[in-house]
Amino acid sequence: MDYGIIYIKACPSGGDWIKHCRILSSTPESFHQNVSDINLKFQSLSNDINSKYSNDIIIPMDISSTQSTHSLCTTTTERVEEIANDIYNQFLKLAGSQGIPNSIRCVYSVGSDEVMVNLVKYLDSSGKSGLFKI
Repeated sequence: MDYGIIYIKACPSGGDWIKHCRILSSTPESFHQNVSDINLKFQSLSNDINSKYSNDIIIPMDISSTQSTHSLCTTTTERVEEIANDIYNQFLKLAGSQGIPNSIRCVYSVGSDEVMVNLVKYLDSSGKSGLFKI
């Protein structure tokens, strides 16, 4: 069975530090100051997406991993593009409000298990922001 797979991450320009967000002590001081605010906004964004598309989301965005800079969502094939666009735009707005505009990379595709490996490789292959269908 094929699924829609959406993977998103923050990739601010000159921001290699973002890859280490699970190690909070490795992040800039300005990030420390905003972690609580970012977590609440991420939870709200995830809840919104999961609720809005509940009929088409197979595996919802993981709200518990709020300190991660990556998020995954699995959807029906018919709505993957629409959901990917919505997720991308909402994350882009959130990143902009945190002072890192145009720093979101969203990759989506339709397929089965092997697509996941290619999707993650493509997601991590560049720090370029944008919305990409593979």
